[in-house]
Amino acid sequence: MNFEIKRLSEKDSFAVAEIEKQCFSNPWSEATVSSEIKSRFSDFFGAFSEEKLVGYIGGRTIAEETEIFNVAVSPEFRRKGIAKSLIEKFVEAVRKKETSVIFLEVRASNLSAIALYEKSGFVFCGIRKDYYTNPKENALLMRLAFDGTQEYEEWDDDE
Repeated sequence: MNFEIKRLSEKDSFAVAEIEKQCFSNPWSEATVSSEIKSRFSDFFGAFSEEKLVGYIGGRTIAEETEIFNVAVSPEFRRKGIAKSLIEKFVEAVRKKETSVIFLEVRASNLSAIALYEKSGFVFCGIRKDYYTNPKENALLMRLAFDGTQEYEEWDDDE
């Protein structure tokens, strides 16, 4: 399958919101998508097949840390390497901003996404209890560090 990865702009907000509805139980509204795409701190990229948006990735960089908000691919276009290509493009773009680490959350039950993130170099670094709703579920927190290590220190709040 042929697809092209391009930076998204505000004009793509409706198409992103439509993919959100297909992929998430609590989708972002078109207004929220538009606001985030316009933010000077955000990076959004889309995968286009025959000029149709079929997947996207978006996130925000503040200081030296980046958070991926969402990675989504329309159901009929999954398992074709689109999400992997979107992640690669996003990582390449934010590395140029001198970010030191990228974080993301993923549903604990989303084993295919977890495997994809691990193949992309992300490692588990924490749990956000009951983070998701519809249904209620924990989120796994994952990170990709650019300092040559993927290790992190656990801390005890009682210390």
